Amino acid sequence: MGVCLVLLCPLACASKSQPQALSATRDRLAELDEFGALLVKAGLATEFLPTGVELSPEQAQQLRLHFDLNPPTSTAYAPWLVADVLLLDVTLKKQPVSRAELGHRIQEFQPLFVLRRDGYLAEALSGRPNQCVGPVEVRDGGLRAGAFEVGNFYRLDDANQWQHVQVPAPAPAAR
Repeated sequence: MGVCLVLLCPLACASKSQPQALSATRDRLAELDEFGALLVKAGLATEFLPTGVELSPEQAQQLRLHFDLNPPTSTAYAPWLVADVLLLDVTLKKQPVSRAELGHRIQEFQPLFVLRRDGYLAEALSGRPNQCVGPVEVRDGGLRAGAFEVGNFYRLDDANQWQHVQVPAPAPAAR
């Protein structure tokens, strides 16, 4: 009989679990869509993630201001740049954009890379460094390393050569 009580005691104690300290953060992360995941990769704290099925121009502007106040780390720079392109587009359209549309637009950046200020070409969506192209210096009116410029997007072509990519320009503002 004593053996049964010893075995049941840990189960009874485990059923009275304490509220978890990070449950709100865990719950927010569990609800992420593609756009929310991008914002987190770009360095946005979970408490600032927008909710709803659409992103308004005002929300987009607020997020851009938040990012201006909290500059990205090296690893967050590439996703931050993608997020900034999308947020600027929503701001300039002056009308809400669905989260589904933003998720679709994010896919356009999957094959792209960005030159970071530390001289690494990084995957645009993950921020993961791909290769070091050299020290970044001020040259020709920009921050450059070799043939690359900080803030521009690049893609490997079929010949395995890096090509500058013009990301789709933001849509014209609604009138």
